[in-house]
Amino acid sequence: MSAEAIANLRAKFETELSANGSEYHPIDIERVRTEEWQVKRFIMDNEGNEDKAFSELVRVMKWKKSYGIHDRNDQYFPTEFWQLNAIEINGKDNQGRTIQWEVLKNQKSYPETMQHIQNFIAHCVERLDRAAGEAGFILITDTNGSGISNVDMEIAKFKINVIENYPLGLRGMYVVDQPWLLNAIMKIIVGFMSEKLKPLVNYIKSSELKDFIDPAFIPSVLGGLRDKNEFPPNTVKMDRATQFGWDEKFLDKFYKAFKLQRSA
Repeated sequence: MSAEAIANLRAKFETELSANGSEYHPIDIERVRTEEWQVKRFIMDNEGNEDKAFSELVRVMKWKKSYGIHDRNDQYFPTEFWQLNAIEINGKDNQGRTIQWEVLKNQKSYPETMQHIQNFIAHCVERLDRAAGEAGFILITDTNGSGISNVDMEIAKFKINVIENYPLGLRGMYVVDQPWLLNAIMKIIVGFMSEKLKPLVNYIKSSELKDFIDPAFIPSVLGGLRDKNEFPPNTVKMDRATQFGWDEKFLDKFYKAFKLQRSA
């Protein structure tokens, strides 16, 4: 990757900013100006074609601003979003790629949470990508005890589309201990992926995780040595998160479904 190609793309972006600067978030503008990876990744993903790289850079940066990627922090999302999905960034694999862990069995979609879950997914991918940097990241999903009701096609498509906006960020997707009931639906989901992402999907047994991850990072439920989760601090429970406008009827249904205790 030549310094000239990066400089050319940055120059084109500055010209674009002079005409349409309001369509980009200041955080993304600064990162394009100062972080080499935020430019290089688009050039590499488009095999050195600077015109295509610029087009993709513009599209992604406009999407980030219009979707409000930088408008929500970890504490914006309720405690249950983090803990039920067991979403956490914890450790690196043997190739230095940052790991995001999640659990499928507690994932369930409701009309009342659909948009917020999509916002949560987008936030988590941005958060993960920034933590990972050029080394990239891997996604590990524990599917033990899960079933068809835990998979929502709209959510799956959305997650794939978000990941596509972070070229060369994802380096591997590991589905752990997948029940046979999910075989057919996972084939459909993989079919939604681009040809670049499909080869990154791996189906493995939990016993295989130690082949490429230090057991100290692997949760004990998957045969590792880690018995604590690392969720963001100072989050608020759903029945205290008034910004979402959830009514009491829905909250009662949600807490009952997951056998959770509501706030006192």
